[in-house]
Parts: sequence; structure tokens; C-alpha cells
Amino acid sequence: MRSTSKFATKKFLFAGIIVFVIILTGCLYAYLIQSGKEKIGYVRVLNNKNRNMLYGTTFEGRIADSKGNDKLLFKFKTSSAEINQELTFFPRRFFSWGKDYVAYTQDLKEVILVDYKTGKEVYRQRLNERVEFINANKTKEEFVIATEKALYILKYQKKHKNDKESAFMLERVAEGKFWFPTISSDSRYIVCGEIESNNVLATSLVLFDLLNNTKKKLISEKLGNLPLTQDYRLIYSTAISSDNKWVVISTSSSGTPPYIYLTALNLKSGLVKEFGSNTGLCNSPGCFVSSDKYMFTQGEPGYQEFGGYSSIIDPFRSKPVILDLNTGKLEIVNDVPKDINAYWPIYGNNKAIYFIDRNYQSFVPNKIFGTNIYRLKNKKVELLFQIKGGIVSYDVISK
Repeated sequence: MRSTSKFATKKFLFAGIIVFVIILTGCLYAYLIQSGKEKIGYVRVLNNKNRNMLYGTTFEGRIADSKGNDKLLFKFKTSSAEINQELTFFPRRFFSWGKDYVAYTQDLKEVILVDYKTGKEVYRQRLNERVEFINANKTKEEFVIATEKALYILKYQKKHKNDKESAFMLERVAEGKFWFPTISSDSRYIVCGEIESNNVLATSLVLFDLLNNTKKKLISEKLGNLPLTQDYRLIYSTAISSDNKWVVISTSSSGTPPYIYLTALNLKSGLVKEFGSNTGLCNSPGCFVSSDKYMFTQGEPGYQEFGGYSSIIDPFRSKPVILDLNTGKLEIVNDVPKDINAYWPIYGNNKAIYFIDRNYQSFVPNKIFGTNIYRLKNKKVELLFQIKGGIVSYDVISK
């Protein structure tokens, strides 16, 4: 009797182990399948049927993957010419892709979050001032938001009282008018431009240390000794390295059209480097590829009137370049075909470079065309997605 019982027990345990192995294998397979997907989030703007109208344009936030799935996350139609022009003429400012959520504004007064997995809205907050910029910390569930009056952080809070209370909390960091804020991956620093004068758009570079609750001006809004009424600095993008060593901004004087170049500041030493001579005709934004190297696209087909302002070959075709912040050396990424003008580069943790094509400029109302998203990996350029409509925001969600 005992032997029969022991045999039954062993049989039961063996069956349990087999079931466990099957479940574990299935989960592992599902994980590998899922992790193999490249997911791209993007916001496209669709043509207005009435070409005489500059508003009523439709915006769609979508997430696509390399398996052919393409899911709608949000959709709205602009209600005024002012809002339409802000959302289309100034890409990157009003849509930001986080780790698990996309943040956006549809009327410049609300901040809205949508969950990638469920496609459901999880947060909506109306503000008393106009939203100017939204940027995400891709390593955490938080967003930095600049309005016309203040700087905010939208954080995920694990502990909340009940299901009715939002899992996100909006904190006001500082009063003022801030430009292109970026939050460090460890959430300690915010770097951004600051406009201190109501008369001009002169932007200084400031740093908020959230750990010590301090604010410091890093780079002046002045260029040389000229007064702000004559010339001043404009900031078009900001970036901070993952180890908080370097801050890089795209900057220019107040001339028209602007001659945009890169400036870098070493947060550890305080050294400021102006790379005006070899990063001219910079197209913002860019991104860090390592602690000491920054990638951007350089060249502008429509700016030939600038003459020889670039030290690289063929300055009027936009292509990816990598700047060594220590030496100032510029490395050209020559693997992009000459018939493609590359913009908006993103460096993936799979060592791939993502970028979009010349129709990056197609967000102009009533002149909207298709936009392509490419991947450059192992010296091979591959067309990932052909998007019907102009792209005003995109990011790599997972690689």
C-alpha cells in the first residue's frame, strides 16, 4: 500500500514538474517573441480635406512594431488655427514617449497620459497656463513639463490611497518660462533653457539639482559682450548624458535664418565648449551614443545660401554625424544612401541608429506627405515603416 502511495506521489510530482516546464518554456518563448519586436511610437498629422482651412487637422498617436501590428493610442482634431499651427510647426514639444506611457496635449492646456498596453487614458490634468514642452525620462515613469509660467514633474507614485486616486502626481518645481527641459535618467537633474526677458527670446541654460533643491545658471543668454537688444543665444534642444557628465545644447545667435551649432558643458569640471566651427547646420534634436559622444544630423538642402559654413563634405545633404565631446572630432556616418536626407536620429540600446527621411518637414499644414522611418544597423539601412501623413513626433519604445 505504501509503495503504491509513493508511486502515486512521484507520478504526481513528475507531472507537476512537466507542467511547470511547459509553462516556463511557454513564458520564455512569449518573452523572446515579445522582446524581439521593435516598437515605434509616432504621432502623425493627416491632411485636411478642405485645403483652404488651417485648422481642423487630425492627429493620431499610434504604436507600431516590426511584426506588422499598428495600434491607435489617441486621436483628436484641432479646434483652432492657433493650436493647429503650434502642434504642426513645432514638433517634439507637445508629445513625449515614456517607458510605458505616452504624454501629450491636444489643446495646450491639458496633460494626458495613455497606457501603451491597454490603449486607455490613465491621467488627465488641466492646467491654468499654456503647456509649452513635454519631455520623458525613458528609464522611469515620469515626465518634465514646461508651461508659460512654471516647470513641473509628473511622477508615478506606487503607493496611493485607493483606486480612485491617480497613480500619478504633478509637482511644481519652479516658477518661470523654461525652454526644452530634459530630466536626467536618475531623476536628479533638470536642464533647460530659461527666458528671463519678456522683450526677447534670449535663452540661458540652467540646471536644477532636485536632490539639493538648487538652481544654477550654466551658460549665459548673452553672446560675447553684446547687449540682448542686439544679439543673444537661442536654444533649440537640450540633452544630458546617462552618467550626468555632459550637457549638450543646440544653439544659435538671433540671426535669420539661424545658423545652428552645438555647445557642450562638462558638469563635473564646468568646462564649456562651443563647437561652432564644425557642427554648423546642425539639425536638432540629437542624442548621446555614449558618455562622451553625441550624435545629430548635419546639413540642410535648403540652406545653400549659407555658403561654406560646414567643415564636412556635402554640407547640404543631411546625414548622421557623431561628435566626440572630448576631442571635438566629427565622425561622419557614411552608410546612409545619398538620396536620403536623414533627420531626428535616435540611438537604440541594440546599437542601431533610427532616423526619418526628408519629409520630416512635411508637418506644414496642407503640405503633408508620407514619412519613412529607417534603421541603420551593421552598416545596413532598412526601411522599417512607411507612415501615411507627416510625423510630428516619434520615438523608439523598445528595441
